Parts: sequence; structure tokens; C-alpha cells
Amino acid sequence: MRHLASIAFLIFSPCCIAADEPNSAGESSVVTTQDPALELRVTGSNVVFVGERDLARGISEAATLKRKVKQAATPLRQIQQEINRFEIGMVQGEQQLVNLSAQLANVQSVADNNRLVGAINAIQGQMTLARKNLEVLKEKENQARVQLNAAREAYVQHTIEMRNLASQLEDAYAGANDSGEVQEKLKSLAADSFKELKFEKSSSLLSNLRKLEELEKSVHKEKIPLRRDGNTFYATVVINGKHTTEMVVDSGASLISLPYELAVSMDLKPEPNDKRILLSIADGSTITGVLKKIPLVRVGTFEVKDVECAVLGPEAVSATPLLGMAFLGEFQFQLDSAESTLGITRIDGEVAQKRR
Repeated sequence: MRHLASIAFLIFSPCCIAADEPNSAGESSVVTTQDPALELRVTGSNVVFVGERDLARGISEAATLKRKVKQAATPLRQIQQEINRFEIGMVQGEQQLVNLSAQLANVQSVADNNRLVGAINAIQGQMTLARKNLEVLKEKENQARVQLNAAREAYVQHTIEMRNLASQLEDAYAGANDSGEVQEKLKSLAADSFKELKFEKSSSLLSNLRKLEELEKSVHKEKIPLRRDGNTFYATVVINGKHTTEMVVDSGASLISLPYELAVSMDLKPEPNDKRILLSIADGSTITGVLKKIPLVRVGTFEVKDVECAVLGPEAVSATPLLGMAFLGEFQFQLDSAESTLGITRIDGEVAQKRR
């Protein structure tokens, strides 16, 4: 897309003008050596800039690009559902191992001992296989997320280009009355067509400008400032519209993770009927936690409802709150370490699959 300065260059610099013969649709154009979008074109009894046609085509193409975003989201949701299934199975397997190991410690007979050892070995084998399957699925998830992000970016970039073209056209129309060159072109076109011509924005352009505004409203982009501490980045997170805290931005974490005391202060105190889970942490060990659901999580202007989080046990006194993929996975996001910002993009109409 050309820079807007090309408008002034077209209007005020001398150039060659040639009137084309009308085409089969009764249209003709004035060809210049400048930006093709700002050539003049006769359609019926009206004269418009050629860029109007380009904008109309671009608006139509935007619908196709948005549809591709939704299509790219489908395989990602399916893969995430499979990951959910395996991760739930892993948690259940860990719980079964805990129960069987407790029984094995109190076994009274060889037969019972052999039975429990066999069951433990079988579950451990299933879990080893499940871990391998999870590795494959998570690699597929990454690939699907790359494709979805590419589709999102294509839609966003296309919308930006359409806005640039729209601004270019509006500036050109605004300056046309004061341009002697444009007026000479209009006279030339009128003489060649042997009729009086109107030069103004078409109703089609006005309609497409309104459509473009709707497209722009569907794209939400924001760069959220982060606090940096070494190689760790902290985002300000608002829980349920009233509790504000800093969390480490961690795309390697599946869930939002909250220390016990912080969760209690946010009205997320674990209850006896809450599901208990085992969590793998960075050093490879596991800790226990309780699965809770946060009604609303906001970072910047981006909100996600019903976000699952892990509330750690009181023994994890030095734990740091983590902002994981349960929130980040709802968007296209990019951590810019140089600027210490978290760039987030969302397109309206996407249906996200929440990870468990």
C-alpha cells in the first residue's frame, strides 16, 4: 500500500493524461503515471477513483479471510479436546497409583501383593504411553496454533491495508476540488463521453466504508506493558473485576496457578468437594492442587470467562502466581522481551476451546 503522501504527488505534479475508450460496461478511465488507486474512472454518469473498486474487492476478500480464521480454529479445538482427555486420564492415573501404593503398604498376603504390583505396573505403563501421546499432541497443538495465528495475522493485515486505502481515497476526494489537475481530467472525461458527469463518492464507497468500520471493530489488538525482573515478565491481572495481582506470563503452564493465600483473598478458597489434581512443575516434581474456575479474568482490555485455575496447597508458600494457557490460549499473543510488552490479538467470532 502506498503512503498517503502519494495523493498530493498525484494531484499537484504534472503527468500525462490519456482517455481510454469506454469498455463494454460503459466505463472508461484516465490513466496516470501515479498510484493506480487514484486513477479516475467513469461508470455510468459518475466519475470515481479506481481505488473504490479495489476497496470493494478488499471488503469482499476480508469475509473470506475471516472465515479462514474460524476454519483454522477447528483443528486446534479438536487437538485440545484430545489433550484434555489425556491430561484428565493422567490425573486419574496418578490418583489410582496413590491409592494402590497405600494399599500395597498394608498388604497381608503374597497374592494381594502380586495383584497390587501388577495393577501398579499396568497403570504406570498406560501413563508412559499417555505421556508419549501427549508429546505428539502438544506438538500438533503448536503447529495448529501457528496456522491459526497466521490466519489471524492475514486478516488483521488485510484490514489495515483496507483502512490505508480508504484513508487514501477520502483524502483524494477531499483535495480534488482544489486540484486544477483533477478538474482538467474531469473536463477531459466529460468531453470524451459527450455527457455531463458527476464527481463524488459513490454510494458503494460509503457502504464499504461502513463495512470497513465493522471489520475494524472485530479486530482487537493491544500491547500490554509488563514488569520485567531478569528474564521473568509480570502482567497485571484482574480477577472477577475487583482483585488485582501480578502474575508471571508463562506459556508453558497449562492453567492459571494461584498460591493458597492469594486464592483465598480472591474468594477462591478450596472447598472439600473441589477436584484435587497433581501438577508437574519446572523441576519435574509434582505438587497437589485444587481445580477452581474463575468467573472472569482480565488482562488489559481482554477478558475470558470461566477460566480454570489451580489453587496450590498451603505448603507451597513460595509459589508465584502464573498466567498460563488457560487464559493466553484464547488469543494470538506475543511476548516482546525487548519492549517488555505482551501483544494480544483477538478476532470477534472465534470460538475458543478452553483447556482443562
